[in-house]
Amino acid sequence: METAFIGLIIFVSSVLQGVFGFAFVLVGMPLLSFFLDIKFVAPLIALFLPLITGILTFRSRASFDYRKLLPLVVGAAVGIPLGIYFLIEFSDKLIKTTLGVFLVVYSSYSLLTRRVPFRLPAWSAYVMGFLAGALGGVFNTTGPPAVLYVSSQEWSKTNIVASLNFFIFITSIMVLMVHLFSGNITREIFTTFLVFIPAMLAGMFLGIRGHRGFSEDKYRKCLFALLIVMGVIFLL
Repeated sequence: METAFIGLIIFVSSVLQGVFGFAFVLVGMPLLSFFLDIKFVAPLIALFLPLITGILTFRSRASFDYRKLLPLVVGAAVGIPLGIYFLIEFSDKLIKTTLGVFLVVYSSYSLLTRRVPFRLPAWSAYVMGFLAGALGGVFNTTGPPAVLYVSSQEWSKTNIVASLNFFIFITSIMVLMVHLFSGNITREIFTTFLVFIPAMLAGMFLGIRGHRGFSEDKYRKCLFALLIVMGVIFLL
């Protein structure tokens, strides 16, 4: 039964990733943590993320500017090892509490606003990249600070979505490499990854095909409302 639930979580998270471009970790990480130790879940997600975001990045490869994203990537490269250190050294309870706070705060912000009210300066990309890397090291979630930065720029929606896919793809590779170097990828974790690749691919392609059929605004609100509930459960 547990295996079926894990497969369902991977599938649903992949569908949402195909639709929204960033939801795989935000949904998969907390749900999988109900069944598995978070120190098992984090490396497992780290294996899935480069694969799913790599495919999405390839699909949108002509829609973003590498040079604009370089400061974010540089900052993330510094922040990721720090996040991995927190994952190894701190208790499971502390990490889950932190994840709960993060989900409530970030999801509440995302639910209440569509766009930050001012344009962040170019130098802040290094800071946001560093914060993204630190979050990625602990939770595989590099997206939120990057979303905050790119959404404040005067870029088209297509460029923003493509840029986020590329940034998350690059940083997910960094996170995976640090997990490998730290010895966090065990045989059991890698076997679990191989078993659930079909569920991930099926969900992702279903999400891509169904992208135009979703009401993005309404579904976005439901998604973040659900994440707030999950965050509260972690805190309790």
